[in-house]
Amino acid sequence: MQIDAPLTSNPASQSSGGLWPSLRLATILCVLYLLADLSMNLYALGDGWSILWPLNGITVGLLLMSPRRQWPLIIGSIAIGIGLGEHYGSGNPIVQTLLTRTFSALEVLLCALILPPFVTLESWMRSPRLSLRMYCALILGPGISAIPASLFAPFTAHQSFLHNMNDWATADSIGIVATLPFVLSVRTVEMRDLFRLRSLPRTLATLGLCFGTVYLTFSVTKYPLFFLLYPVLLLTDLLLSFAGAALAALVASLLAIYLTIYHPAPVIQHFAFSPTERNIALQVYLAFHLFALFPASIVFLERRWMTGQIKDANVQLTLLAATDGLTGVANRRAFDQRFDGEWRVGQRNRTPLSLLMIDLDMFKRYNDTYGHLAGDTCLQTIAGMLLEVSRRPRDLAARYGGEEFIVMLPETSLEDALELAETLKSNIFTSELPHAPSPWGRVTVSIGCVSAIPTEDTSQLSLLELADQALYRAKESGRNTIQTLDAEEAINS
Repeated sequence: MQIDAPLTSNPASQSSGGLWPSLRLATILCVLYLLADLSMNLYALGDGWSILWPLNGITVGLLLMSPRRQWPLIIGSIAIGIGLGEHYGSGNPIVQTLLTRTFSALEVLLCALILPPFVTLESWMRSPRLSLRMYCALILGPGISAIPASLFAPFTAHQSFLHNMNDWATADSIGIVATLPFVLSVRTVEMRDLFRLRSLPRTLATLGLCFGTVYLTFSVTKYPLFFLLYPVLLLTDLLLSFAGAALAALVASLLAIYLTIYHPAPVIQHFAFSPTERNIALQVYLAFHLFALFPASIVFLERRWMTGQIKDANVQLTLLAATDGLTGVANRRAFDQRFDGEWRVGQRNRTPLSLLMIDLDMFKRYNDTYGHLAGDTCLQTIAGMLLEVSRRPRDLAARYGGEEFIVMLPETSLEDALELAETLKSNIFTSELPHAPSPWGRVTVSIGCVSAIPTEDTSQLSLLELADQALYRAKESGRNTIQTLDAEEAINS
């Protein structure tokens, strides 16, 4: 997202500050497109660019990623760069160059206006009616611009109207659908993830399968294998997401053109008897794959997005199911599940497991005096203090029921558990939460503290019962105190 710079009080400094970046951008685009046009016409696929012309797809991608106020600069710079390449590299007359650059600018502008602006790959792919807008752009942009270009073609390029329509509209349309997805994906996180060290083997294997399929399809001399590529592209999308499929589709298209032109297999000759027929046959083949892959990629992305949403929702539901709605600590169900697991770990490792059973003293009187809303706030405050003393990853503070809480402390001795209990009782007492009916005039707690090493001959219920008995003794001894019981009594009973 681009944020406009604030206006300054000095217009001259503002205009000069924006002039240099614009000139730099214009120069870079002009030079890059000039070199690209020269390279493509002189050294690359030769007349293969009449099958697929990629530069307009790159331009549409740049426009979608840029604010509209920069579009005139981008389109003008690119037109100058390609125009210089056509005039000096290919020897096209100036009039023909000016006309073709004008019609080409109209084409990319129409496509960019029809398609949604690009912010992120996921948001762009999930734009409303994207497939319809893409097909409209691919038909209207190259189609409308090709009509005036083809009308002038007999006078400027000495080509028939229909021949120029095919060279212009079809090649540009296929070039846009092959190049635009890759351009939008090239700087995304999805594309970078494909070439991270952990993902590189799968990426290379999948791309190798795709490109090998193209080579096999256009090299076999006896059997037509044109049906193989589409399922492989779908598999690539499933394994490498949209970014990987965009890369695979573009390179596969270029490889198919290269093999068709420079290494024509005999099977191609069954469908084409002249270079023009050969090019049209390959365009039909590529158009089917590229036009059919795009909506499938949208469906796959929606599926991945929905799967992610479902996973996130399940995580949230799991957290909600394990959390007490009032206090935010674990609920009884979550405690029972964790306690069972920690008990088994203690049995296996022969490590102690300690419990603090906590009860708010005379809490019924607190509710009667201050009301249930104040009581809820008090419980939330106490729960926050429990979380402060149970900071280790495996410690667990839970609401056991009503005004009772429990803290589970794995791998904690009785001495360490008593120290935590003293800290908790002191923190609650010094917080001076008012409690008029209490002898201390503030909220206090009674705590039962026990610890044991789990054995195969005992169950966790014995330790829970022992903790409850210790809490009962703490309440019977005058409250605001801590009591312990010998774990051997429960283990041996």
